[in-house]
Amino acid sequence: MTELGLAYAAMIGLIGAYVYRLVIRLYDLDARLAAVEDAVSADESE
Repeated sequence: MTELGLAYAAMIGLIGAYVYRLVIRLYDLDARLAAVEDAVSADESE
């Protein structure tokens, strides 16, 4: 029973780490898209 509990805890930890990395990547992607949109809108206004 202890081994099963440890396996579940490890699985939850791995899923948590994956989700954390995914959220960080999405925030980075959002920042990059905002920068590109700002650059494009600056070019269009010239």
